Amino acid sequence: MYDEENLERKETLKGIFIKIVLVVLFIFVLMMLFPTKGFVTNYVDEKVKESLIGNDNFNNNLLAMATAGSGYFTSSRLPENTGDKVKMTLGEMYDNKLLVKFSDSNNRTCNNNKSYVEVTKEEEEYTMKVNLSCSDKEDYIMFHMGLDGTSFPSTSTARCEFVKNLDDTWAYGKWSSWGTKKISKTSTNQVQTKVSKVQNGTRRVSHSNVITNNAVKINYNGEPKYVCASSYDNAGTYNDMVTCKKTVVTYTDEPVYRNVTYYRSRSKTLNKQVDTKWSSCDDTSLIEQGYVKTGKES
Repeated sequence: MYDEENLERKETLKGIFIKIVLVVLFIFVLMMLFPTKGFVTNYVDEKVKESLIGNDNFNNNLLAMATAGSGYFTSSRLPENTGDKVKMTLGEMYDNKLLVKFSDSNNRTCNNNKSYVEVTKEEEEYTMKVNLSCSDKEDYIMFHMGLDGTSFPSTSTARCEFVKNLDDTWAYGKWSSWGTKKISKTSTNQVQTKVSKVQNGTRRVSHSNVITNNAVKINYNGEPKYVCASSYDNAGTYNDMVTCKKTVVTYTDEPVYRNVTYYRSRSKTLNKQVDTKWSSCDDTSLIEQGYVKTGKES
């Protein structure tokens, strides 16, 4: 009798233990299948935060390209004929110092060739397409401007003037007119000279010419004689044939020249080179390139 009661007690305890184990296992399975509210909230918040950060980074990069493009494609760089397009890739924007290099949310550089700014002349307006291709996303935005405009609208509410002092350069101006007044060469004054012959009068010049003729034959007291008239230099009567000679002098007026030195010059001046750009007032890329704000806004 005692043994039977003892056996029943053991069976009861065993049953209770098994039930407890099953309840614990059931609760554990529920926790695995249905996470706590805190776990779900933290997981979702983290994913949303990652998505927002990625989108903000992409949008900021896209707007930076748009701002640089709107400042670059002014009236002189817009296409002329309907249907014409002009394009600048992201790589070319880097080369032209319009942007500093940026990265996407994966800390990778965006595609320099697939990312671009393209302006098209339509029949009644200009359109500017800004396309950005990165490892995490690719998308584009469009801007529209009337044909009478001078630049695309800025992506920020205000635009500011930025200036940067470039290296000073020396440049020569135009040559002065030629003159006879002497000009001295200096470190900032370049001088050229030339010598020309100038007539300053005339002079009388004589020219001598000798005229010759045979003497005239005559009979004198039955003998032949040869006579040169008195106008000849060797005038007289000769027993033999001679040549009569006469010197004739003529005069001409000939010009007289002198050498004249002419001068001309040009000055060398120091040019202060300043590069001016208009961009959004919060354009940090220009600041990083050495530009400063002048205080002018539009």
